Amino acid sequence: MAWGMFCWIPCPYKKWDDKARLAQVAMFPLVGTMIGAVTCFCWWIIADVLFLSPILSGSILTGLYFLLTGFIHLDGFMDCADAIMPRHPDLEQRLRILKDPHSGAFALISLVLMILIFAGAFISVCETGFDIYKACVFIVILTSSRTASALTVILSTPMGGSQYAGNEGKASDVLPALIILVLVVGTCEFMVSGLSVMTFIFEPFTNFAALAVLITGILAGKYDIQKLGGMNGDIAGHLLVLSELAGMLVMAIEFA
Repeated sequence: MAWGMFCWIPCPYKKWDDKARLAQVAMFPLVGTMIGAVTCFCWWIIADVLFLSPILSGSILTGLYFLLTGFIHLDGFMDCADAIMPRHPDLEQRLRILKDPHSGAFALISLVLMILIFAGAFISVCETGFDIYKACVFIVILTSSRTASALTVILSTPMGGSQYAGNEGKASDVLPALIILVLVVGTCEFMVSGLSVMTFIFEPFTNFAALAVLITGILAGKYDIQKLGGMNGDIAGHLLVLSELAGMLVMAIEFA
């Protein structure tokens, strides 16, 4: 369910169960690890096989990454930008804008600025070449952003009409989802660490990047929920994009 919804790569096994939505969310970090691994494999081909310039490499990889997500998180990012950034005092008006299928000026401006910064950070990292440790850090960023998104969804009260409505306050649903999330994140981190001994050597920086992503995502989600009166899929996408942007900036500062 998580693969089919949150990744553009076709899933070989298709099954859906509305009762398993929180379990689906708990598997979200694994999708980030998978997308990160595919992106880094393409990064290696672009940098070490095709020898493309850093500017072209960073631009292609930025587009490829968002393509692999199916642009689903960008949709939530734009919806929340339109609803929250104008600072309308009326909650009903903010919710009306959130549900409006049309994109406003705030959404378009936010999207352009975000992609410019994301691509600029990727280009800066590409200028120093490709190596396994950079790939590990990038995968950790994508995994951590989805961990922050999953935690926020599982632990927050959904707004009315949200796809996650009906699970609030149910320990019988929330606790198993949290257990699955912990196991999934632990498995993802173990797989990433196994890619290179360098990951263990530079573990403090890897942890710092993950921490920056988690803090940014959780704070962004908390702010969005306060402004919109509950959790939904758009907020999950908005906080994910912002947290990944923070992670890419940290990565660019370290490797540029």
